Amino acid sequence: MSTVVALGSRASPQAQGTRLYAEQVEQLYRVSRPGYAATAIVALIITVAMWGVVETGALLAWLAAVMAVTAVRYALYQAYTAAIPVRDPRSWARRFVAGAAGMGALWGVLGSVLYPAELLAYQLLVVFAIGGVTIVGAVVLAPLPRAFLFFMLPANLPVVASMFLMGEAVHVFMGLMMLAFCGLMAGLSPLITDMIRESLQVKFENADLIDRLAASNHQLSSANERLTERVAADLRNEEALRETSQKFDALIDASPLAIIIRDSQGRIEKWNPAAERIFGWSELELLGKIVPWYPPGLEDEGHRYRSRILRGEAFSNVEAVRLRKDGTLVTISLSGAPLYSRAGAAIGVLVIAADITARKRVERRLQMEHDITRVLAEANSIDEAVPAVLRTIATSSGWAYGARWDLDPAAGELRCAETWCEAAPKLAEFVELNRQRVQRLDRTTGLIHRVWESNSPEWIEDLAQEEGMRRAAAAVEAGLHSAFAFPIRIGNEFYGVMEFFGYTVREPDPDLMEIVHTTGSQIGQFLARKAAEQDLQFVATHDPLTGLSNRRLFADRLSHALAQAQRYHRRLAVLFVDLDGFKVINDTLGHEAGDLFLRQVATRLREGLREGDIIGRIGGDEFVVLVEEFGDPAQVIGIARKIIDAIAHPIQLRGQECHVTASVGISTYPGDGRDSQTLLKNADSAMYRAKELGKNRFEFYSS
Repeated sequence: MSTVVALGSRASPQAQGTRLYAEQVEQLYRVSRPGYAATAIVALIITVAMWGVVETGALLAWLAAVMAVTAVRYALYQAYTAAIPVRDPRSWARRFVAGAAGMGALWGVLGSVLYPAELLAYQLLVVFAIGGVTIVGAVVLAPLPRAFLFFMLPANLPVVASMFLMGEAVHVFMGLMMLAFCGLMAGLSPLITDMIRESLQVKFENADLIDRLAASNHQLSSANERLTERVAADLRNEEALRETSQKFDALIDASPLAIIIRDSQGRIEKWNPAAERIFGWSELELLGKIVPWYPPGLEDEGHRYRSRILRGEAFSNVEAVRLRKDGTLVTISLSGAPLYSRAGAAIGVLVIAADITARKRVERRLQMEHDITRVLAEANSIDEAVPAVLRTIATSSGWAYGARWDLDPAAGELRCAETWCEAAPKLAEFVELNRQRVQRLDRTTGLIHRVWESNSPEWIEDLAQEEGMRRAAAAVEAGLHSAFAFPIRIGNEFYGVMEFFGYTVREPDPDLMEIVHTTGSQIGQFLARKAAEQDLQFVATHDPLTGLSNRRLFADRLSHALAQAQRYHRRLAVLFVDLDGFKVINDTLGHEAGDLFLRQVATRLREGLREGDIIGRIGGDEFVVLVEEFGDPAQVIGIARKIIDAIAHPIQLRGQECHVTASVGISTYPGDGRDSQTLLKNADSAMYRAKELGKNRFEFYSS
């Protein structure tokens, strides 16, 4: 009866809850340590980036507060480590939550008191910084949801309020996005916490069950020895042993976990109903046999674990991949312990396995969504973000190749914009095929056309059986046998397609198909936002009439060119171009015709000059040209003559032939000046001298 008591004894629910809570608090402190250094680094980066943008004293005070709170939190971590095992985990949890709330409040100060009111780029920097620490907090503080909420709310709500108070549409939308982001993080944190709690619970339960089963087996062996010696004298003990054995078998059979007993050679001696459900083989099929459940290449792993147990080493919660009877893979959590003979020799192995395939799939999906969100939040450009998204989806879901197809609405065509694939020569050939291909929406019936037509994800299980897809044969030749694709959308507007190909024939994955509905919208919003940012950048740095560099951009490029020229001892030239007689066109044909004329002049300058020459418009009919790295002044003279000849050629405007000429002034570095302002002023002076000498000519600056 002592065996029965050992198997049935468990800690009270209150004791189990206290043990679980203490483990959560310990994980909270343990995973928080890297965050202290990261917080200090991010705060320093923010301080350097916003130096001169906001009030310096307030910024330094904020940095000092961040460093002080970080130091206090690190000291709290050291105190907790020194106190392990702690007696009052809830007290330590309250201290940690207070520290997290304090740090959240300081990030809230950054998003409100120090929020740059008029500089969008720095506003985005603040938003990205707060969003980034919030995402990290969702993971680091996940063992205790209260810690994450006390950190997230004071960190994010002030910046949301700042955005709404600014009142502009873009800030309102940014505020709404931050609220949505906070909601997502608030919903995601409990899910991660639940997974952590479940993992800890399984860990405790497995460890307790192994201890009870090992203890019961040892007691059973001792009872058998005593019964053998006293078989004639004590029949009641024999009956008690029989009952105990029956209960032990009943416990194994009733367990929701797979319980397997193997001899020292690996042959199956016990295979409970849970093992049958998880792996597909019945106990009758395997008794006395070695179960063929190792995937190719993992046989040695199983032999190593069995050898360790037979040497007396136990293990618990080891994640592994095994084969089911039908050939599919199952991810399991393994725990194992040795079984001993009466003489104390290891005679077999007790293995407990839990099917964690579904949990791992959910974890991978959550991690994929998290990684995609992080990539889109941190990327500076489309070229940087999209390949990373392709790689993330492919590696998380088991695809070998991915590509984005960009829609040209005017032409009704899709072109391959970015790709990612595993390193394989045949895949490289398939990538090149796609890069050269143009998908006409009105002429194809393949995967991409079906996505465009349905505006929803599509799946092909077996490309070898696909008759309507022209690329199917090339994909199969590259070793690819399945594919799926989903639309990139902004609202209901079709923006393009992302497609993925895999090596094996695969049935549709409903979870993945559901996830990419949201992912397609995320990517579409990112692409639209980056395109808008590029348009704004172009408008800010280019002349709206001609598309040439404006005064500001030309000055920046000239300053950069001068720095390079000074460093590498090069020469450069600035050409100041003024149109002779342009006023007549404006006065006789009107300003609209004059604008058209200036566009024609800009086009001629682009076509006539070298690709590396920089052209800008800095006034009504005034243009400037930057020529870098010339060796002989004859090169600059040749460029000046090209400009004069190009402008002198007649231009047709409203049925009339218009003639103007150009006067060009030239200054060179280092002879005519060593800074931007001097070179431009001297080139302007040389241009006026050219006008005085008869126009339609060029002159070098002479002091």
